[in-house]
Amino acid sequence: MERLLSATLNVIKNRGEQLFIDVARPYAYTLVAKFDNRKYIMKIAKDAEEVSQSAVKDLKLLSFHTNTPSICVVSSVKGYLLQRGVVYLRNDIVFMSLATLADILEGIEPIFKLNRGVITASIDGEKLRAKREQAGMSLGALAANLGVTRETVYRYERGEIEAPLKVAEKIIRIFGEDVAKKIDINEKPRVSQEELASRQIGTNIYKLLESHPDAIKQEDKTILISEGAERYQKTVELAYALGAEVERM
Repeated sequence: MERLLSATLNVIKNRGEQLFIDVARPYAYTLVAKFDNRKYIMKIAKDAEEVSQSAVKDLKLLSFHTNTPSICVVSSVKGYLLQRGVVYLRNDIVFMSLATLADILEGIEPIFKLNRGVITASIDGEKLRAKREQAGMSLGALAANLGVTRETVYRYERGEIEAPLKVAEKIIRIFGEDVAKKIDINEKPRVSQEELASRQIGTNIYKLLESHPDAIKQEDKTILISEGAERYQKTVELAYALGAEVERM
């Protein structure tokens, strides 16, 4: 775990700027880093399962209200190595290996995602159909080339299903990488009304369970709330890094 943290800090040092760090929890460290003009809230953990569901929800609330993307840098998912170029999505938060993060910083966006033990890619159906027709290839011919049914290719072109790893790699070899959709790690996470309601403790005030701020408040500005002196200094540091203000409860 410490080795992963050290390697991550080294990448940040070489590619960007470290704005905040919290190593109080040995199972999942928290960072704020800036690369070019983009800030990221980052969790560092050996395995994705070490980032609890409540910590993921904290990340979503902080990201949503500060307009700062969140990512988790991990080595594995449920004990299995997370491959380079493959991301794991959990509750709208992106988990990735450090090698994948380094690639992203070089402009190489990931295509593949891990979901329930299966690696897939989202195919741009319109591009696939246009390139197939341009090549004079029928649905049946492409299906035979890919080792799938004609109906499956039809569903790829309609955007109804994702392609498993081996099929996606064949599609990319035939038509080029741009036929697969890139995964944008800068997208703001979607927070449902149910998720907001489950953490709401006042008007536009939401409880945080595993962060130095005890709560976050959204008015015309974003305010991080701290209950005690012990956590206040880290709350001030995080607020400064995220461009927010601080208030004591």
